[in-house]
Amino acid sequence: MSDEGIQIEITVAAPVEEVWQSFRDREKLRHWHGWDLPDLDAEIDNIYFENAEEGDGATLIVQGHDTFVLTPVAEGTRVVLTRAPVGTSPEWDAYYDEITEGWITFLHQLKFAHEYHPGEKRRTLFWPSEVDLGVSGKPFFESAHQRGVVVEEFGPGLVVTSAQMTVVTTYGFSDDRLEALRQRGPADVADPK
Repeated sequence: MSDEGIQIEITVAAPVEEVWQSFRDREKLRHWHGWDLPDLDAEIDNIYFENAEEGDGATLIVQGHDTFVLTPVAEGTRVVLTRAPVGTSPEWDAYYDEITEGWITFLHQLKFAHEYHPGEKRRTLFWPSEVDLGVSGKPFFESAHQRGVVVEEFGPGLVVTSAQMTVVTTYGFSDDRLEALRQRGPADVADPK
């Protein structure tokens, strides 16, 4: 691990002003950050408002050290997250890799929301393991530990898998349809929230 931390970079096919609003508007943050959990709103407030500071231009520093910088590029907006190096927050060092993997998922959910469903609300499912839902999709991203595919039957939706998790982002799903999809997951995880 370098002394500078690591960087996660994506390019979103949308103007900087629109992508910036996805970091500064609570409702828009719900379109991409995390997944459906009872405490999602509290998590959003904690990360992006209570413990965040806007820097020059479209720059946001969260938790006092992780920095998002949004810049215009020909394809839309480049979003670069620079994580503080290990040791910056010793109480979180044991979770550094997990948090990094979470940011990779979340930033690709941001890209997906803007490019496939701008302004639309999503419904998500989460399992703390890799789940085979019996679906295939078009590759959306691949990192060292994660893979994201676009699945048409989910709205189209985004399915992100790794050895540690499965996150399914859907659009246009009713409660019944979402519950039916939840039932396709592991039987020993009754409520993956």
